[in-house]
Amino acid sequence: MPYWFDGNNLIGQSAAVARRDPKTRRSFLALLSSYATSRGGRFVVFFDGDDPDRAIPPRGVRVRYCAPLSSDDAILCQAEGAQAPAEIIVVTNDRELAARCRCASVKTMDWRQFTEKMSATSSRGHRKAVPKEEKVDLEEWSRYFGLDPNSLKQE
Repeated sequence: MPYWFDGNNLIGQSAAVARRDPKTRRSFLALLSSYATSRGGRFVVFFDGDDPDRAIPPRGVRVRYCAPLSSDDAILCQAEGAQAPAEIIVVTNDRELAARCRCASVKTMDWRQFTEKMSATSSRGHRKAVPKEEKVDLEEWSRYFGLDPNSLKQE
């Protein structure tokens, strides 16, 4: 399932601030990479402006710098040209962008909903190892629970 992220909105930085101090953007991309590689999905992050550095994004994440468009407009343009917009999920905390996406038949979620979904996927995807069969001392258990040990013995 494709997830599209409204990058600057989610990191809480303008394009100019993110360009001067790229640590937040890199940390955000690293977090998304960990979600993408452990839980699957196609992740595309839309950032406002341009990035003269053009560093290689982390594994599992594509990055689009949207200049001269805003990331909101680039997301909507991409959605309008998509073959199956109903399969796309845009992750943003921007209510106006979310409403515009839903009008274009694109699903939306905010950052909290996305991280909850990733956590739920993680807990369902990783099963606790089942220990090998252990010998149970029926007499000990019966004493613990106040039962008659003879009533538990099988023939």
